[in-house]
Amino acid sequence: MKKLSLFIFLISFGLLYSCNNKQPLEVDPEDYELKARVNIIPNYNGVPMEFNQNYTTQEGYTIEFTKLNFIMTNFENNGKRLFESAVYKFEENERLLWEGAGNYLDFSNFSANIGVDATQNHEDPSAREADDPLFILNTGDMHWGWNTGYIFIILEGKADTSATQDGTGIANFAYHIGRDQMLRSFNLQNLDWEKVTDNIFETNITIDLYNFFDGSTQDIDIKNERTSHTTPSQISLSEKIIDNFVEALSL
Repeated sequence: MKKLSLFIFLISFGLLYSCNNKQPLEVDPEDYELKARVNIIPNYNGVPMEFNQNYTTQEGYTIEFTKLNFIMTNFENNGKRLFESAVYKFEENERLLWEGAGNYLDFSNFSANIGVDATQNHEDPSAREADDPLFILNTGDMHWGWNTGYIFIILEGKADTSATQDGTGIANFAYHIGRDQMLRSFNLQNLDWEKVTDNIFETNITIDLYNFFDGSTQDIDIKNERTSHTTPSQISLSEKIIDNFVEALSL
């Protein structure tokens, strides 16, 4: 009887020791689906941009922003594509441009477009899949209608361009840029990807709206160039606007 009791004790002790000394399961990183996140960081001359906040232009004018939207397409590098299209709307998410499956290691550099190519620009946006960023309900006010196409950039706000800067000279500005010939390509190098979780990595793209108005080769005169809806008479201004927008993008 004593031998039986000792045997049962040894078996129980062995099972208890085994349970208490199990090593945690190691997860192979390859079992994770790697995801990438691309953020947009709007600022004004190095100061974080917020809606309805006052900023000062190079001319000394007071300016504030009320809308910032744009479309980016064909984010790729060396034949690999991270995403086909993304729509950024500051009022919906101040940072996020796109998040999805993708290996950040393939995108130390990238090229992309601001806008939509001519083929997609004249397709019916309501015929796209519901989860497509360019589906009509997802783009919302970023589309003029099937025959005109997508609006590539929307930037709106208010500016006081008076000499006294006392608030009496405030007027709205609105830039809505689209049409096939406004499509612009750009590239950025040496992206800095940061780990968010074990399988999500993110990178940030900055848009400096001070540099948008004060371009490296051409300035936008907000006092006399307040509006463009890319009509035929506004093509010259529209080209300047989208060129300055692309130049204002950096890492």
